[in-house]
Parts: sequence; structure tokens; C-alpha cells
Amino acid sequence: MSWLPLVGLFLAMACPAWAEEGRKLFLTFDDGPREGTRAILEVLTREQIPGTFFLVGDHFIDAGRRETWRMLRASPLVQIGNHSMTHAHERYRAFYADPEGMLADFSRNNQVLEFLNPPYPARLPSRIDWRFDDRYVSERSYPTGRNDEVPEGIAKLFANGFVLYGWDVEWGKSARRGALEAVDSLFARIRNRFATGQSVKPGKVVVLMHDFHFNTGVAIEQLKHLIRLGRREGYRFGLIRDY
Repeated sequence: MSWLPLVGLFLAMACPAWAEEGRKLFLTFDDGPREGTRAILEVLTREQIPGTFFLVGDHFIDAGRRETWRMLRASPLVQIGNHSMTHAHERYRAFYADPEGMLADFSRNNQVLEFLNPPYPARLPSRIDWRFDDRYVSERSYPTGRNDEVPEGIAKLFANGFVLYGWDVEWGKSARRGALEAVDSLFARIRNRFATGQSVKPGKVVVLMHDFHFNTGVAIEQLKHLIRLGRREGYRFGLIRDY
């Protein structure tokens, strides 16, 4: 009896299905259109990398930002998502205590973004909850747990065509240094998510960034460095619709 079929069986058992498809990185940007949005778009265009922008309706306050939105819509590399109309006015407890108000707020932003047909890709302000297909993952059960007690506001959004995407890794500024986390440190956390499977979907890692952090040349170079590291590691990049 040949031992080769046994080797093949062992490899199939040892390697999860996602390993055969390759590891996929989703670059997502919140709170636009803001300072930095166009610079991010220029990087994605130059590098031919897809990115998803979760936009806030109240940030469409002048013609310049509406033009930025039109540029995003025109790019084949970009997907736009709903990040609420008001970003909860930064009063999150009150926002999430009012399910009807949540739905009305997100629905208003659908009108601003000219979203006509569901599913509507969305991200909650300052919360990591996921709600897609038959799955709900809350901040408490994240990253791999499942919580079937869906809050009323999130259930209303889902029932009205909204699909909610959280994130696996956040790239932010250090409170002490006032600068973005070093790219190598961020990338080590991304690599660890892939290695351990500690993400909502193993083999897929969603990175959260904020547009206004990329309003300097230094930050833009850091974003380029992140993309180069991802390519070197053999990661594929995707839009959130392909999650």
C-alpha cells in the first residue's frame, strides 16, 4: 500500500480550508469623509489595493467633502459603508438605548449615501459588534464566541437590511506618544490573528483605521509600509462585500 494517500490525508486534516485559499486582509477606514480621506484613496489607487470606507453623514458638511465622496464612489477599488448619520453624537449609551433612534439614524445616512437596495454594509459607532448571515458576535463574545441574545437595536438594523461589520485589529494612535502605532508592531498583531485563528472568520482579518489619522506624509508612508508587508507575506486584500 502506498503511503502517499496517507500523507495527503494528514495534510488535509492539518490545514484548514481557508489556508488553501490564502489569508485575506480587509483594510477599512472609518469616520470619513475627513482630512486624510483623499490621501488614503491616492495610496490605494497607486498600489491597486481595495479598501472599504465607512462614512458618517454629518461629515458631508461642505462641497469639498462631497467631492471626496464622489471620488470614492467612482473608484473600482473602493466600497462605501454606512457608519451612521451622527456617530451617535458621541453619546453612545443614549444612542444604543434607543433602538428606533438607531434605525432612524442609519436610515438617514442611507439617504445621504444614496443606498437604494439592501444589504447595506454598516459599522456601529465605537462598537465592535458583527451581525451577518445567521451570526451575531458582540464585544463581549468577540473574537470567536457567539452571543445569541441580539440587542434590540442591532436586531432592528439587521431586519431592515443592514449587515454589521466589526474589526479584528485596530490601528490607532498611542495616547502616550500621540502617533500611530509602529507598523511592525501592528503587523505582528495581524500575523498573530492569522496564526491563532482568533478572528471572527479564520483566515480573514479586518483592520480598522480612521481617515483623520492619515493627514500627514509620515502616516501615509506608514500605510504604504503596511501594504508592502502584507504583499510580502502573501496576503490577499479584499473589500468587505467579499468577507
